Amino acid sequence: MLTGARLKDKIKPFAKRLRGIAHENRLAILYLLAYYPLQMHEIAENLNLPENLAAHHLKQMHVSGWLLKTKLGRTVTYRLNDKAFFEFNRLFADTPFERQVLSKYYK
Repeated sequence: MLTGARLKDKIKPFAKRLRGIAHENRLAILYLLAYYPLQMHEIAENLNLPENLAAHHLKQMHVSGWLLKTKLGRTVTYRLNDKAFFEFNRLFADTPFERQVLSKYYK
């Protein structure tokens, strides 16, 4: 079990990543993008947000690693970064909680 400075060093990148989705609009964006990639204006329309606010949230989510974007001319399409979801599980790696969950759900 890690404690003190070693624990803080382990947690730091996860805290930064989680700040990137710590907002109800950002969680809603994750949900929408779990279905298929979307352009910024489509996300704004689906959430009834002004485009500038949607762009702000998308930028924060991209910077924190949750989203990938593809540019084609002036069109930008956003999709989920599956690596971000996978890496989050590493926070609990080698803990009794992880072993319990694995044994419960992956028999």
